[in-house]
Amino acid sequence: MPPTCSANDLFSLLAPFQLVIAEAFCEVQDVAVPDYPDGPRPSSIITLRGAGERGHGELVAWTRAAHEDFAARVRDIPRGAVRLGEWSAAVGKQFQDPYERAALEAAALDLALLQHGTNLFRLTGAAPKPVRYVVSFGRAADPLPLVAREPADAQLKIDVDPAWSDGTWAALAELGRVAVLDFKGSASAVDLERALRILPDALVEDPGPAADLPVALRARLSADAPLTSAHALDALPVRPAAANVKPARMGGVLEALACVARCEALGIETYFGGMFEVGSGRRQLRDLAALLTPDGPNDIAPLAVAERPAPRPARLEVDSARPGFGA
Repeated sequence: MPPTCSANDLFSLLAPFQLVIAEAFCEVQDVAVPDYPDGPRPSSIITLRGAGERGHGELVAWTRAAHEDFAARVRDIPRGAVRLGEWSAAVGKQFQDPYERAALEAAALDLALLQHGTNLFRLTGAAPKPVRYVVSFGRAADPLPLVAREPADAQLKIDVDPAWSDGTWAALAELGRVAVLDFKGSASAVDLERALRILPDALVEDPGPAADLPVALRARLSADAPLTSAHALDALPVRPAAANVKPARMGGVLEALACVARCEALGIETYFGGMFEVGSGRRQLRDLAALLTPDGPNDIAPLAVAERPAPRPARLEVDSARPGFGA
């Protein structure tokens, strides 16, 4: 099923979008997420205020210190009547970290849409589609007990452990639900042979050096970590069949849209991934996926927070009625 609009069209609509920014502030918090490996997830919500509205973005930095440092600097952002693309470029000169730029740009986009009483769907005239998603698991010696906690029809993205036995590989194949195998750049020739043979339908994400890649893998090859910008596609030694696009890693939605547009031109399938967003950032990724990659293995599954279990609907529905970004 094709996307409901093109990334290039969406970029062209958003970059000149006008907004008014009067104030910026940031709330740092720790969110209890059972799936997060290092205790509570540090998180920040950046709020931009202007013309009676408030727009929000989420910072995904990994340490509390990084969040507090950002919160101390965020009040110095450019203010006034601006265009989104020009303002983002100015912010990019002031904030070098891509996570910080992405959080600020998302808040500005949310604010702009709210000030104009619209959202991505009304702006493009395209109805959102229910979003396919995967439940993602980090590397584990035995992933099967983790997978068993999920509904029997949940699609899966699993980080591969080179120590897996043939029995573990066979059990994963029997599930019939593994959409993505993430090797984190560490795949051996043996690992790749087993992936191709045992799980022939799964995407193989970031397997490792191109010199070691079997030709048969190219139809299933997906790139993730190297994609820090749209131009990073041109630096890949082998053109992938798919790309995991992460706005936080790329420094914002506009650069992510440029990357998706480049992929569309090259015939590369795309899907959206997150950086462990726990709030508005995760909802905003769903808006983008509902417009651009509704049928990809989007790594944006609902999270369990505190004592609340994660819901697992067949597909994610987004609200197309309320104004804003990720309302």
